[in-house]
Amino acid sequence: MYERENYRDSTGKVKHRNTRYLGIEVTIKGEKQIIPPKKRFKEFEITKSVRYGDIAVLFDLFKQYGLIELLNGLIPRRGLPVGEVFASLAINHIIDRETLNQFSKWYQDTALEELTGITPDKLNSTNLGAVMKTCGKIGPEGILDVCIELFNKIKHLEAESSTLIYDITSTYFYSTKLPKARLGYSRDDNSLPQINIGLVATKNKGLPILFRTYEGNITDVRTVEQLIADVKRVNLSIDAIIMDRGMASKNNLLKLNGDNPKIIAGIPLTSNEAKELVAHDISEETELIRPSGLIYYEDVTTSLFGIPGRAIICFNHSDLELERTARLKKIGVAEIKVAEILSSQTGNGTLESLEKEIKEAIRGVSHYFVINNDENEITVNPHSENRKNARLRDGKCLIFTTNFEKSASEIISTYFGKDVIEKIFDCFKNWLDLQPVRHFEEGNIDVYIFICYLAYLAMALYKQHLGVTGWAGVEDSLDELGRIRKTTLDFGGEKYDKISVLTKEQREIIEKLGFADALF
Repeated sequence: MYERENYRDSTGKVKHRNTRYLGIEVTIKGEKQIIPPKKRFKEFEITKSVRYGDIAVLFDLFKQYGLIELLNGLIPRRGLPVGEVFASLAINHIIDRETLNQFSKWYQDTALEELTGITPDKLNSTNLGAVMKTCGKIGPEGILDVCIELFNKIKHLEAESSTLIYDITSTYFYSTKLPKARLGYSRDDNSLPQINIGLVATKNKGLPILFRTYEGNITDVRTVEQLIADVKRVNLSIDAIIMDRGMASKNNLLKLNGDNPKIIAGIPLTSNEAKELVAHDISEETELIRPSGLIYYEDVTTSLFGIPGRAIICFNHSDLELERTARLKKIGVAEIKVAEILSSQTGNGTLESLEKEIKEAIRGVSHYFVINNDENEITVNPHSENRKNARLRDGKCLIFTTNFEKSASEIISTYFGKDVIEKIFDCFKNWLDLQPVRHFEEGNIDVYIFICYLAYLAMALYKQHLGVTGWAGVEDSLDELGRIRKTTLDFGGEKYDKISVLTKEQREIIEKLGFADALF
């Protein structure tokens, strides 16, 4: 039991002083009593108490991999150092994202002042903006080069030859003044201006390599040519590049095939070549259990768009039911609309206007109808051949690869393992609070996303040391470490730092990390 006197300092923050140890509280015959110590400690004052556990671990990750030193070398400036400031901003994103105006207040309640040597008063919004502006001066290409150099510091954590995954996400704005902010395909179900962000990461460890921003209305498929050029700048033995169906166009596959990395790509069933490959029933002799359920597959050595490779056709009964049901519902709605249009003819409209109205009614499923206009009458009939072929494609997906060494089951697992990058984007948006973006200066957009990139990089390293494969429990373990505080006690002019007593859970986390013992 302690006796404490609470007071507020000049900033209004509650602190403790003149703390006196009273003894141990016990219950004797149902009554609580305090047994005083045999030897009473002299009075002491708590001069400071800061959040320590998660802060110290994350900052140490930046330090031990040389990331802070590297940032200071790549982006030198007078005054506040970029490395320490950006590491602090990244940690803030991980733990409790604050605006630049509120950052200094958050910072002073953490151990970062001791770790960085920067006092909170220097981290006002003006100075933070100046540091971001310094980084912005190197431009998007310079930031991409910095990302690659940062990855070079950690790439030894990956295998000698790595499979890369590439995907696109977007983040939206409340401003329409930025050149890159455009209306486009929204992954967030809104109608706000956005920018697209392309990210390359390793499949095995989920380590981020580089990112690039694009206009909000650019399609995924148009970013692949730039991806090819960017990947060539990475000093890494690349085993394969995984691409989703939205990027695997004929032109992109032909361009990728000219480089050394193998291709593992989902192929949209829109081209005649792809349709022909899946237009038959799949034997259920070869099967594979996936988290999404049981799939059957065939492995066919063939060529696609003139590229020698393997077509792996996967089939899933659940997907068949979902796809067929969705299509038949759309066709059914269109048929009702067409019937209503044909039955409501007044004779005043032209056949051309009637045909236009019918085409509007069957938009999205027009492939499954035949419109016949013989200049006297318009008739609409099912396109039997197209409907039959669509049934043959239901429940199927096509994976094309130029890798002849791995088995079909390995290729399938590798391809569907691309959800690693989807989890990275989920981490960016939901944990690191990527959106909405409120930094409206053009140069600051890439800098802001770079800070999110650094935050995710630190999280990937933390996850690596924690020794887990998925993200389950990662956030909870950081929250547990966040309860550890460092307190400074003043015994008559003599100051001592004390770390709060560790719980069993905290000790287990520290032991798993393998490097944090010295911090506690």
